[in-house]
Amino acid sequence: MIAFLRLFLIASVLAFLQAFIIQQVDMGVWLRPMPYLLLFFITPININKYGILVGGFFFGLFIDILAGNFGIHAASIVAVLYAKNFIDQRFIDFDSLKLQGETYVTVNTKGWAFFSYYALSIIAIHHLTFFMLDYFEFVSFFRMLLSTIVSAIGSFLLILLFKSIIKS
Repeated sequence: MIAFLRLFLIASVLAFLQAFIIQQVDMGVWLRPMPYLLLFFITPININKYGILVGGFFFGLFIDILAGNFGIHAASIVAVLYAKNFIDQRFIDFDSLKLQGETYVTVNTKGWAFFSYYALSIIAIHHLTFFMLDYFEFVSFFRMLLSTIVSAIGSFLLILLFKSIIKS
């Protein structure tokens, strides 16, 4: 119960931070970081996969309501959580995590290289889905791709900063 309340508190802070601070600051055309993706990396691996999809949808809807969007965050969160399930099954040894006493993937699990590859792939899937829905035209393909790359790097750096702040 305490772990759930901790995740709920972190999710609320990240949602408000995304909607009222980060989205309001003009960082240029290409950079749109989304630090709420930190939740994907501190949510326990052994959580119910269907429950996390439903929770992710409502979390994305909450961000969309706060930010005045039309379901883009909700759709991209559900898409990346669905993909994350397959990524976790493919790349993570759950027995090894349990032996190490970890409930989610950290830098200490397999090192910086693995965590960077793991985190950037999940962030890139989210951002690609987000910007495909945001631009929604083939003419903007290269703009969408560049926004995905730059925003993924910015989000990754913000996530590392927030992970060091909350010590998770």
